[in-house]
Amino acid sequence: MKYYTELLKIIEGGIKKDSQKVNDYATLLAKKLKDDGEEKKSQRIEKILMKSGSFDENTINYSRQVPFDSESKLEVATVLMPIQIEEKTLFYNESLRQQIDEFIDSYKESDRLASYGLNIPSTLLLYGPPGCGKTELAFFIAKRLNLPIVIARLDTLISSYLGSTSKNIRMLFEYAKKNPCILFLDEFDAIAKLRDDVNEQGELKRVVNSLLQNIDFLNDRSVLIGATNHENLLDKAIWRRFGTRLNISYPERQLRREIIIQILSDIGYNTYKRNFLDVLVDLFESLSVADIEQILKKSVRTAVLKNRETEFLDFIEGYFNYIATDVNLDGDPDAVRREKLKFLLKINPSFSLRMLGQILNCHHNTIRSDFKKIQGELE
Repeated sequence: MKYYTELLKIIEGGIKKDSQKVNDYATLLAKKLKDDGEEKKSQRIEKILMKSGSFDENTINYSRQVPFDSESKLEVATVLMPIQIEEKTLFYNESLRQQIDEFIDSYKESDRLASYGLNIPSTLLLYGPPGCGKTELAFFIAKRLNLPIVIARLDTLISSYLGSTSKNIRMLFEYAKKNPCILFLDEFDAIAKLRDDVNEQGELKRVVNSLLQNIDFLNDRSVLIGATNHENLLDKAIWRRFGTRLNISYPERQLRREIIIQILSDIGYNTYKRNFLDVLVDLFESLSVADIEQILKKSVRTAVLKNRETEFLDFIEGYFNYIATDVNLDGDPDAVRREKLKFLLKINPSFSLRMLGQILNCHHNTIRSDFKKIQGELE
């Protein structure tokens, strides 16, 4: 049944004597009817709301004026409309892709789900190491749902004045209730920490209580997405408020291969060989998508600035210059090469002498000589 969700919410608001909820969903229903060509039905609802003094034709248009902190006078969030969100290719394994698609489809099919008595999953928690695509996923969902994304500005949201942080959170959630959107709280642990942490002050514990209350009262016209790199710091009650939780972690082997091919293709570097690609896949284990992208692009950029073709050694050098390792890069060239050789053998002991020579851009006899010196150091 079409408009079933709006009708249910209007009924719920009436039973709970929540006039704001009734007005919001009645206004939304009028807009949907008008969009579907049901002009007369839409006007009848608008007239009822006008008689009660509740209808404002401007409420059906999205407000981009977000709340601001009373002390700093700065806005507590930034709003981006769907058209402003850049289309990006995201890399996730098949299981994660299915969960993301199900979350998006559930919002789109809210009427059909409601007819079966099923709630809409409108809260999503993203957690995992930095650089793995949590923020990009929030933007992707906003684009797919054709909703504005409201990005909380934690530097403004968290006030130095007692009580102001809770007030800012309340204003932000009230804004999201009135304006269907993706409300995105990045670095979520900053305002959702464990309340039993002995190092936290009473005011921050009250902030968590305020946050919990506001999550409970957020309607399902908007989607709340929280993202954190430190999920172990989140209060247990916060976890329970999120119906969908996705662990966005480092890409697995096959996914790393897809990422490398896509990034290199996007920047016009298509001359990689399969065996070299396998080296990069092994080398980039436990790296985030952001790290992989930085290394690949920086390596190609280095060659371009030197007016020469990109060599495979550029990617190896790019890795060692970007990632902190135990390789000493300050010795003479031969010593540095042996250090890199030892590191590469730890990653893949099955590398042949010829392959190692190609990787490090030297003759395989040089690698054989390095092997002997390394073995002599171990004896």
